[in-house]
Amino acid sequence: MMKKEQTSANGSRPTPTGSQESDGTKDRIARSAHAGIDAASEAAHPTIDSAAEGAHRAVKNADEMADHAVEAMERAGVKRDEMITASSSYMRDHPLITLGLAVTTGYVLSRLLSSRQDKQPNS
Repeated sequence: MMKKEQTSANGSRPTPTGSQESDGTKDRIARSAHAGIDAASEAAHPTIDSAAEGAHRAVKNADEMADHAVEAMERAGVKRDEMITASSSYMRDHPLITLGLAVTTGYVLSRLLSSRQDKQPNS
């Protein structure tokens, strides 16, 4: 079945039928939608690029902070080992002083703990 084209009143040019008008409207809407999407995409690019740069800077800063933390922990570990070695050497070189300090520390702790028990009410 063929569609008939309607002619205008002067007969020179055919008048679009209803389906042709709707096809034209659909095309205009599609072109307009594509143009809007393209404009939104172009407008969003700088924002997305800026967010990506910020994220890269944050990751870089976090990585640098982690490196500094690892270095500090390594230095602390070395200092701890040095202190243990120095303390052990001192205790071996001065056994009487070490024994006297241990006895004095034990006595002071026992006095402090016993004074706390004296102040507690009896149950």
